[in-house]
Amino acid sequence: PHCTLVWDTWDCWNWTTPGDTLVQPCPWWVPQVNPNKDAMKTCMPDGTWFKHPDTNYTWTNYSNCGASQSTIHVAIFYTGYSVSVISLCLALFIFTYFQSLGCPRVTIHKNLFISFILSCISNITWHITIIASAESKQETACRITHIIAQFFVLCNYFWMLSEGLYLHTVIVVAVFSENHNLLLYYIVGWVIPLVPASVFLSLLLTQDGGRCWTNANEIEWVVGGTIIAVLLTNAALLLNIVRVLVTKLRATPSQGARTYVRAVRATIILLPLMGLHYIIVPVRPSDNHVAEVIYDCIVAFLISFQGLFVACIFCFFNGEVINKLHRSIRNFTLVHYSHNAHLNNAHGTDGPSDTQAE
Repeated sequence: PHCTLVWDTWDCWNWTTPGDTLVQPCPWWVPQVNPNKDAMKTCMPDGTWFKHPDTNYTWTNYSNCGASQSTIHVAIFYTGYSVSVISLCLALFIFTYFQSLGCPRVTIHKNLFISFILSCISNITWHITIIASAESKQETACRITHIIAQFFVLCNYFWMLSEGLYLHTVIVVAVFSENHNLLLYYIVGWVIPLVPASVFLSLLLTQDGGRCWTNANEIEWVVGGTIIAVLLTNAALLLNIVRVLVTKLRATPSQGARTYVRAVRATIILLPLMGLHYIIVPVRPSDNHVAEVIYDCIVAFLISFQGLFVACIFCFFNGEVINKLHRSIRNFTLVHYSHNAHLNNAHGTDGPSDTQAE
């Protein structure tokens, strides 16, 4: 008997004599894999492929396929997502705790933060399940987390579009009036992303995208193309906002207009940061391994630290937030100092001093 020809969703393995271990280059088409290293699949003496003792499923040893340099950009991914989640949670707490900061624009900020938190967590989960699926049959869980991660990534950009739509409505349409319904923005941020995500899932189900659907680069542009369209739409809205603001400030300068200038400036700064990695995707080097690693590290940084950028620009660098924190810290310090002074005075009048006692 021989071990039969088999496709393990990452690579094809040929007929093999019992007792032999088949060695072949790691699949170059799988992301984060070094094709210069080797994968192994063992044919047991009874003519069956080796089964992993923990799962009792046939198993291929791809543990050596990760490039040693690739651990750098994987570490950047995990670090960036973790820092982003912590900073976004802190920003969300600040906006929730200080209710005086509450307004429709801050509500949109908070939903943007939530979408980024969910996106970071789902992407971390997906990376973990990719590693787990290489050693077991957790294919279903891996694919589900992949779709969830793509959906929340779409939500990030549609909530950024909501930021632009809100500013455009307030500045261009309603002339600095913030009294309008936020239902439209909830639909844009949470409901509309279901459409491209569903199309993406439908296309994935019609073909084999490899293990965890990591070999579905052409279909990925359903998500990528949607994001680029959203970014271009947002850019057009912001350009129109800038045009109107400049006109209004030249005609009748006002404090309200200057407040929105800061809001528009923050959104304009964030927009290229969120879209830069889609612009540089076509220039990915393919014939220089060192250049590939550098490219992967840059993309990993831009993607994983987006949440930190969002938290800094919309919260930590926000003048209103900074003033509110300064006042709170000052008030806390004064209250704490007054309380200690009161205790010290009370302690000093409780009884006679040492000199009087003598």
